[in-house]
Amino acid sequence: MNVFIVDEGFSGSLESKLEQSVYKFLSEVRDAGVSLKKIFKLNVFLKTDNESELSDIREEFSNLMKKEFSKNMPAYTIVSQPSLSGNDILLEGMSIDEGEEIKIERRIFYKHPYVVLSSGKNDPRMIVSGGISVPGEEDLVFESQRVLDFAEQLLLKEDLDYSHIISQSNYIPSIFTVSKYGNEKLKNIQVYDNVRSLYYSTELFKDGHPELTATGTNTGDITMDFVALSGKMPSEDDDSGNSSLLSTDMFVNSDIVTEELSGMNTEEQTKHVLRSILQKLSVSENGDKISYLRIYLKDKADLPLVKSIIGQNINAVNIVYLEADISNEDMKIYMEAIK
Repeated sequence: MNVFIVDEGFSGSLESKLEQSVYKFLSEVRDAGVSLKKIFKLNVFLKTDNESELSDIREEFSNLMKKEFSKNMPAYTIVSQPSLSGNDILLEGMSIDEGEEIKIERRIFYKHPYVVLSSGKNDPRMIVSGGISVPGEEDLVFESQRVLDFAEQLLLKEDLDYSHIISQSNYIPSIFTVSKYGNEKLKNIQVYDNVRSLYYSTELFKDGHPELTATGTNTGDITMDFVALSGKMPSEDDDSGNSSLLSTDMFVNSDIVTEELSGMNTEEQTKHVLRSILQKLSVSENGDKISYLRIYLKDKADLPLVKSIIGQNINAVNIVYLEADISNEDMKIYMEAIK
């Protein structure tokens, strides 16, 4: 898998910076000899706390995608989480290697683009959902329910259910804001988790829950982004010929029990979280390079320290740092990785 990152200080309006980032991305893809037909996922992280501005960016990006990709539309996610580089737009793109025999199917579900990857007729299919959101819903409970319902219906369209999800990112606006619901005062993350628990019955998840990430956004709507895998999940020693892309160990997060981090300072948490990522990827410290590492930091003042620790302990082709609140207030750092 190839991962392309554009994180530059372009000038002009936010819409102009987005456009420049997209064309820079397309240029880098072409320079690398990668066909646009191989691009299957894009992520846009932007610095804004203005809901109207975010809405304009979504519309602008959708128009750019239709213009540049046409029938080769990738799945994509747009959220208001700023890059710690200080730039207003960070664009990520993921592609299949040119030599990889992976079929990419571009599909639409109620105007929502998503992607299905497969390596053979009888082999597992990987569903890449892109960011699912429901603009305009003012009640957080109903908004959470509508997002989760939409995701469930998309899965059903592919003859799957929630138990097939291997990785799920949940972007929650103002994640720690407290609101009153009946006689209770709940944070936004608690509201979303309460609704999500209705879809995650023990009977459904016999083999455990999927990898989950929940981070705060500055504005916008609840957004859910998942990767699901159909059929039997390939293991590391699988000799059936399945591509290494279509496996459960490709998309992982640090998934740390909060109690483990309680009382730790930033340096201790970073090392603890990093060990979790390395273990899940079956990669030793400074061992084989991984394709991509995304790091969420609660406090941007911790960036120099975290960069130093990361640089000493892991080889990664691409590393992205974002500023965001993390699902539990005791957590200072969170990581996601692709092998």
